[in-house]
Amino acid sequence: MISASLRTNWIIAGFLVFLISLLSYVYYTYHTTRADIMRQVDARLLNAAVSVKHILGNEYHDQINAGVLIPHSTYQLKSRQLSEFANALDVAYVYSMVLKDSNVHFSASSYTQEDQNSGKVTQFLDLYPEATKANISAFYSTEPVFETSKDQWGHFKSIFVPYVDKNGHTYLTGADITIYDLNEQLSESVSKAAALASFFFFIALLVAGIYIYLLKRALSTDSSSGYANHIALDYYIKQSSTSHMQVAVIWVNEIEDINSFYGTEVGDKVMKCLLEHFALRRPTSSKIFRLATNKIVLIAPFDEEHTGFSDLIQNYNCSTPLLTDPFIYITLCAGIASGNKAMLLENAHIAALQAKQGRFNVVNYSIALHDVKNQYQYNVAMAKDVREAFENNRIVPYFQPVYDYENNSIIQYECLARMITCHGEILLPDAFLNVVNRSRMDGMLTRTMLSQCFERFRKTSICWSINITAQDMLDPSLTEFLADELKRYPQPSNITLELLETEAIANFSEVKTFISMVKQRGVKVIIDDFGTGYSNISNVLKLDVDGIKLDGSLIRQIINDQDIYLYIEHIASFAKQLNLHVIAECVESKPIVNALIKAKVNLMQGHYFACAAPQISPHTQIVNPNRLIAGDSVDHSPNIYAQTE
Repeated sequence: MISASLRTNWIIAGFLVFLISLLSYVYYTYHTTRADIMRQVDARLLNAAVSVKHILGNEYHDQINAGVLIPHSTYQLKSRQLSEFANALDVAYVYSMVLKDSNVHFSASSYTQEDQNSGKVTQFLDLYPEATKANISAFYSTEPVFETSKDQWGHFKSIFVPYVDKNGHTYLTGADITIYDLNEQLSESVSKAAALASFFFFIALLVAGIYIYLLKRALSTDSSSGYANHIALDYYIKQSSTSHMQVAVIWVNEIEDINSFYGTEVGDKVMKCLLEHFALRRPTSSKIFRLATNKIVLIAPFDEEHTGFSDLIQNYNCSTPLLTDPFIYITLCAGIASGNKAMLLENAHIAALQAKQGRFNVVNYSIALHDVKNQYQYNVAMAKDVREAFENNRIVPYFQPVYDYENNSIIQYECLARMITCHGEILLPDAFLNVVNRSRMDGMLTRTMLSQCFERFRKTSICWSINITAQDMLDPSLTEFLADELKRYPQPSNITLELLETEAIANFSEVKTFISMVKQRGVKVIIDDFGTGYSNISNVLKLDVDGIKLDGSLIRQIINDQDIYLYIEHIASFAKQLNLHVIAECVESKPIVNALIKAKVNLMQGHYFACAAPQISPHTQIVNPNRLIAGDSVDHSPNIYAQTE
């Protein structure tokens, strides 16, 4: 009786475990399937909205924003094309919008049969009075904006994709899918997924043994070619008793194009033929694997017999078609590495990447590529250090004075970012700014610097300047933060914002709007690094700035290049007539000072006068230019972490 009771309890417990597992699996499947459907819907909306731009053509909105009316026949043609495209992609509407006088207008739109029957077909530049905040904010965004809203046409999930025409005006392309269709699709797909998941989970329990066996086999084999895959390669390397090996990673350059044009079936056929080609010609004791969609790996013990991977790859005849139905030619690039197996595959990958980037056939991993690898590792470590520096308030401003030579006085201080490492070293922007840009932390850097500078100078009358990027100006949250801080700052006229010339001209409309906003609050604006980009003073005048700062590369050459001297002299003369301040940065010697004075440039900044420092003293000492003769220079520390800009 006790044995039967225990057996029954085990059966009940097993059933409960099965039931709980089944419900958990169905719950998981429900949410993952729903997430997949939503991603597919978002991708379909994005594809539809992006395609609108190509259907309309680049000149369509250039003409509209330039005030040119689109002929009615052209608009009807575009509307019909958009409607056919919307039907083909199974979305409700596709359209484009423009913003005029703070109102949203349709510049093109698809229509449905119901719209035609009810007379609701959208006409050229029809006002869209039901535009939401998300719709309007999309005109000022740099990324696609999704929203769910209702209007006279129904209840939709929508996407708005912002574009900027050649005249700097923003327009939107958009696409809608009805919420009813979306809910129907979600309900149907999730129900099917739950039922299918339950069925297969039950089948999996019944055939667990067979499934596990097949899974193990499938995990180590590439299903399309039948050759061993990356899992088998990892296992082979770990289990091999040979510590020194040679690896070749072979990259098929055209496989992605083949897949997109002919389909993955043909792409897999290409890879299988290539695998067979190398399998027949590889060294006897070597192994071959399909590493990824477009990669093949050859591996062998490292000895004299197996040093022929390079010849094997270079002897492949790229002028002979690999397939004849259809005719397909391919080219290869490969990286070869030998040595300790622990780092072998990574080193071969680095060599293959260098081969692809340099358009070489074969590259052998060497000391030079070891430096590349070290750079990768340095970038990863630096990214971590930068993140920790932000978290621990180790991004700080240093201050370098701008010297008025004519009046022998300091007119302002430029605030320059420095990073203090966990070991107390002071890093210049060159050491960490690239990582900040790659990690999309530009806005965080600007906000951090602004916060510290506002706090430091709030109770002083010191004039100061700070760099700001176009990306900062296009960030609504950062612009709002700056506007709020300027309202509370007692003397905003003491602040100067420095904008890069290339960024300012490339984002002319947005930058001009930003400049107008800050200048209304009394802030001065100058163009930084003038002379490196478009170098057009007329563009600077259109931005209504207060001055320009000549790029350091020009200043360093002023005493050696007569053309550069004449250029700077001309800019200084022209700027004076326009009442623009001209500042020279990177002033490093007395001859440069003399040349600048001769060119009528009196505002200077650089090591010759003072290095950037963490504090500002009311008795800041500046090198007296009158005490030095031509040819003298200031003694600079060779420390790579010296506080310089």
